[in-house]
Amino acid sequence: MKKLTSIFTLLLSLVTLSVSAQKQLVLTNIANGKVKTFAIGKTIHIKGLEDTDFEKVKIQNITDKTIVFFLPNADEEKPIRELTLAEIESIKKSTTIHSIGKAVGALFMVSGAYTMASSSALAGEDGSSGPYIGLGAGLVAVGVLPYLFKPRLYILGKTHTAEIK
Repeated sequence: MKKLTSIFTLLLSLVTLSVSAQKQLVLTNIANGKVKTFAIGKTIHIKGLEDTDFEKVKIQNITDKTIVFFLPNADEEKPIRELTLAEIESIKKSTTIHSIGKAVGALFMVSGAYTMASSSALAGEDGSSGPYIGLGAGLVAVGVLPYLFKPRLYILGKTHTAEIK
């Protein structure tokens, strides 16, 4: 039994070391020193020095000097892009709360639109559909709120420093 336990412990420690040995993109806040890490497989939005808009990318590989990105929305033949840290101007990353808020907000907008569209069918005996239109407009307004909050922005060289560890 002791032999089995020691073999299991050895395998577990090897797996832990191999996972922690992966390279990561580390962003450090210049003002307060807080650190944010991005590992292989994370989906982020990047803006290169020559780009005008942010692109949605997934980190495929991290080498000593470059980061290889997969562009899921690319119409090009090569959806792979390799950049050095010097070629990246800024990074945007939505938090889990942003993603959940947008999903719930979409449900509110759909239900509000449905309530406004069917207000005449929901109207009472007097034919007044105003309360239902107001309720639908309120639901749409609440649904739009999560889309007004912007994801966190990391500007390399100005607000954050970047390095590969």
